[in-house]
Amino acid sequence: MKGKDFNPMDELAKKYRSHFPILDTSCYMISNSLGAMPREAEDQLKHYTHEWQTDGVEAWHSWFPLVATVSGLFGKIIGAEARDVTLIHNLTIGSALIASCLDFSGKRNKVVFTDLHFPTISYLWHGWQKYGAKIHLVKSDDGIHVGAEKIIDAIDENTVIVPISHVYFRSGALQDIKSIIEKAHSVGALVMVDSYQAAGVVPIDVKKLNVDILAAGVLKWLCGGPGAAFLYIHPRHQEKFQPAIRGWLGDKEPFDFVMPDINYAAGMHRFLTSSIQVPCLYTAIPALEFMGEIGIEAIRKKSLAMTQRIFDKCDEFGFKANTPREANKRGGHVTVDPNGMKQSKLSTKEINDELIRRRFITDYRPPIGIRIAPHFYNTIEEVDAVMEEMRKLTT
Repeated sequence: MKGKDFNPMDELAKKYRSHFPILDTSCYMISNSLGAMPREAEDQLKHYTHEWQTDGVEAWHSWFPLVATVSGLFGKIIGAEARDVTLIHNLTIGSALIASCLDFSGKRNKVVFTDLHFPTISYLWHGWQKYGAKIHLVKSDDGIHVGAEKIIDAIDENTVIVPISHVYFRSGALQDIKSIIEKAHSVGALVMVDSYQAAGVVPIDVKKLNVDILAAGVLKWLCGGPGAAFLYIHPRHQEKFQPAIRGWLGDKEPFDFVMPDINYAAGMHRFLTSSIQVPCLYTAIPALEFMGEIGIEAIRKKSLAMTQRIFDKCDEFGFKANTPREANKRGGHVTVDPNGMKQSKLSTKEINDELIRRRFITDYRPPIGIRIAPHFYNTIEEVDAVMEEMRKLTT
């Protein structure tokens, strides 16, 4: 689909599509895995290399303030203040930082999460068993979603933290996090929300939800590329959290190089560890600015219309959709199994591989199907095109 092939009524595609070059050569339908790169990201990288080339070590005077600048852009997406957000490398590091703040030596050592999380969550918290964490795994009945009541029932006075996915990565099911947060708080437990699959396509207001901790990276719906993620912590927790995973930038006066022990910086700066990943901050800026300009509510409205079209085409073509159909129970993508109702000559994975070869860019997540993830720069015509191409491959 070329940039000109948009419905003239689709103002978001009309205004922003030309900023994303891959849309000129591909039907790009996998922004929940890696968002399309804005052409302005290249300009930002050129600016970064020019600063490094011409200013050398003095470029740090420009680079360090970027943490606050880009944290503010991300904070706007989730309804947070810039001062309550900081840069992290990824969800693994963010989870480990939080885990290292907690005491698992007493009765309150229970960690409640589901079997539908991205593996990072499971790996990290199972690993923390060596430090006293007691894992309570809530299992899905269908491999697609987990009812909030099952998670709520598992939370009790012995629970220290509940790491939850805002949107499940395989199915796109949207978790009801509000009721889980309320139950956790009623028994004195924390909730850490993984919003990697939600931020940028599902509205989030951490203040209204009373979120304790939230982490998300910019490489997916936020279209900022790999390498940068952000951690939000409610102000009521910041000063009492003292991470055991510590880096030099987390010190109150990092350039005094005082040892042996750290003197924690105030607020979110204590969660900074090593030298910041500067190029990733630059590439995050353009799309975050676009989304701040558009507003996530508008992106969500368009997303729901496009994902509904996927369901309609599934019904028309006899495909199985392994994503909840209710608007309030799904995120930004639909997982489709074209072999869910009838078996074609090609396996579901082979169909996905052939779609990619034909430049319809999707991905396959076993065992439930092909993820199709249209974003604000995509069109209904592209949704129809990828579904029609899938239909051709099953006949």
